[in-house]
Amino acid sequence: MLPGDVTQRLPAGKWRNLDRNSVPSGAKRRQSLGRLYGCISLENRPETLAGMKEIGPVIKDLLTKAIVENAIRKLEKIPEPECSQFVAATKVWFLAERDNSIRQRLAAAKEQEPIMQGHDLSGIERFHPETWHMITLEVQKQCFVGFKGERFRFFLSDEGYRNAKRSEQEGEIRIKSHAAVAAGKLYSDKKPRE
Repeated sequence: MLPGDVTQRLPAGKWRNLDRNSVPSGAKRRQSLGRLYGCISLENRPETLAGMKEIGPVIKDLLTKAIVENAIRKLEKIPEPECSQFVAATKVWFLAERDNSIRQRLAAAKEQEPIMQGHDLSGIERFHPETWHMITLEVQKQCFVGFKGERFRFFLSDEGYRNAKRSEQEGEIRIKSHAAVAAGKLYSDKKPRE
């Protein structure tokens, strides 16, 4: 079996491979699993099992349906106090996972990232006829540009770009990215440096 292949268990105990085209899309799978987690979030074993048995026949995705049926069989075998504890722990885990959304992770990443100073990306400097370069830089040591660790974006003429390259050679700044500018349009010429 190749990595990424999906298998399905048949009632006779045999396995077969499903081709990748028959696997449901991520949105359908998330919707099915969301309904499953909605049932698991009930407080006790009988309510949880009843909810899972209710959604089982409605699920069209074969893999999700198999997961639900397997979970029902396993929950029926667990005695009541442990089952309620498991359901409560699963509910807490699901709520924590749901709350850790991509928006929160992006917000946390922005807080860690230093603020970009200098020229605005849509600023008037970009459209000057003598502007041929846009650079983003990080200050390596305190100098005329700023303090160590600060980040800047500048739109520069050819002379200004030569001065920036000289400052980089002297170790004052590190140019993180460069783009050519023509009539206000940006043409990135290489990947950003880390």
